[in-house]
Amino acid sequence: MDMDGNGETHSRKRNTKWMLGLCAAAWLTVLAGAFLFATPFWQLGYRTVASTPFQVQEMFRVELNSADAAALCSLPGIGEKKAQAILRYREEHGPFQSLEELEQVEGISRKNVESWQDRLYIQPENTAK
Repeated sequence: MDMDGNGETHSRKRNTKWMLGLCAAAWLTVLAGAFLFATPFWQLGYRTVASTPFQVQEMFRVELNSADAAALCSLPGIGEKKAQAILRYREEHGPFQSLEELEQVEGISRKNVESWQDRLYIQPENTAK
């Protein structure tokens, strides 16, 4: 320490400046990180994942041989009446062997079945009659 007492004051000023510099560097790091990981709104044509509307039910597929009426009604174009017809056919004839067999159900057309190709599936172990 200095004899005149200025050494301690000088050390405090230096520590304060060092701490302020450290805080400024930390703040700049956080700011740079936020800028780098933010949505690039400045890019023309950038679209977020949910920028196009979709229905949650479109994310789920329906297993034809275990689906109940509510699950079948989640398919486009199927109401309670068609769902009940599918369930009745499944009870009378056993599990569906293929999606095309749906065309045998009253009120279901080839066009319906084709439109459900991405939403319907048959689990192999659910096809044994």
